[in-house]
Amino acid sequence: MNRYKLRANYDIESIVAKKKKDKVIVDVPMLSNGNLNYGLKDVKKRLYKESIYPTEIGFDIMSIATMVYMADTRIERLKHGQDSWTREIELEIPVSNVILWENQISIIERMLKFLTGDLWKITFSHRSWNFSIPEEIGEKTNKYNKVSLFSGGMDSLISTINLMESKQNTLLISHAGEGLTKNAQQNIINHFDNKYPDILHTWMDLWMVFPNNYIPEGGDDNNTRSRSFLFIGYGVFAMTGLSNVSELMVPENGLIALNVPLDETRIGSFSTRTTHPFYLSLWNELLSNLELNIHVKNPYWNKTKGEMAAECKNKDVLYDTMKISFSCSSPGKARWRGLSPQHCGYCVPCIIRRAAMYKAFGKDGTLYTEKSILKMQKKSSEGIGIQLRSFQYAIDKIKKDKRRALLYIHKPGPLPQDEVYLKELADTYVRGLVEVDNFIQANLKKRG
Repeated sequence: MNRYKLRANYDIESIVAKKKKDKVIVDVPMLSNGNLNYGLKDVKKRLYKESIYPTEIGFDIMSIATMVYMADTRIERLKHGQDSWTREIELEIPVSNVILWENQISIIERMLKFLTGDLWKITFSHRSWNFSIPEEIGEKTNKYNKVSLFSGGMDSLISTINLMESKQNTLLISHAGEGLTKNAQQNIINHFDNKYPDILHTWMDLWMVFPNNYIPEGGDDNNTRSRSFLFIGYGVFAMTGLSNVSELMVPENGLIALNVPLDETRIGSFSTRTTHPFYLSLWNELLSNLELNIHVKNPYWNKTKGEMAAECKNKDVLYDTMKISFSCSSPGKARWRGLSPQHCGYCVPCIIRRAAMYKAFGKDGTLYTEKSILKMQKKSSEGIGIQLRSFQYAIDKIKKDKRRALLYIHKPGPLPQDEVYLKELADTYVRGLVEVDNFIQANLKKRG
């Protein structure tokens, strides 16, 4: 086990590491030949082409997000975590205003601990390299009405269809670090190009992936817990280059956003919190402290996935496009059966997706590796049926007493003490489980 300190560095062009007792100090090159690394050079070029000119504070956020994502995916939890889980990670990041950022350290560390379950220590130094070159900057565009994260999954697909049907010129912010996600995003955008040619939907994707074993002795970690920090950070970075949009949309159904542990084995950092209300509230606190006129909002916090699908403003487009969207948490499992990567059909996101399609359409054209709920139930002790059994366990508890939902929604993290808000969250959680239960029971009745 090692403790790591990663330092973003603008004066080197390759990784430099040294070990000091049980701490490995790694200097990470941010530039190559004067240009930004990790996909940021191309992003800057494409943003400028659209007259989007991010600020130095915006670039500070992007730098922090890059280093967080690098540390999270290139410091292996099994090798360097306490009890093979909690890692100790320190980041030193050059920023444009050290005093301003030092006042935000406690918020950032709290966000990251909540998100990944690790112990983070953040320090800042002065950044002498300037992101913005005055002669390259023009007037910021006001051609967009909306800015939204666009993952290539079902929720962001529904949200974008709704925006297009409402004739909202939209800047779509995407990140991908592997081909399946990238392809899903590209295929959906191509579909929108044909369906909505007269409505602006600029796709600003970031391809950010780091070489295997990039951090010396760090290994690789395939988790995506910090991806939303990168995702939102990238969205905020871009929005600092706009003149007229203040809301960053983070579309996610309420059941997944809350992500209440389905059983007692999935607690703490074992339960992802990438769009949890508390996490988004910390983002808004940070942005307010930075005096940025930007806030983050999940417009679907009180909707189930099935409700989102059923209420989509163009269900025909949704159904036609669903099969090219991507929701699965581990599509590579299909290789165990000699198949190409695809939706497994039995992970938590797949089950919720299938239940949503059942509610909205009564059918689902998506290709799944395993479709049979009956087979999953028979194999409840194996990998193929574990998540189904967890859902059934959570559903049984709620059926016995729906009032328990007001207690369960607090398990993933803190929530505001607003009685009306909490009741709506609890109701969304219950409706989400009922939606899944209806799908399960329908399939079991027809022995499917």
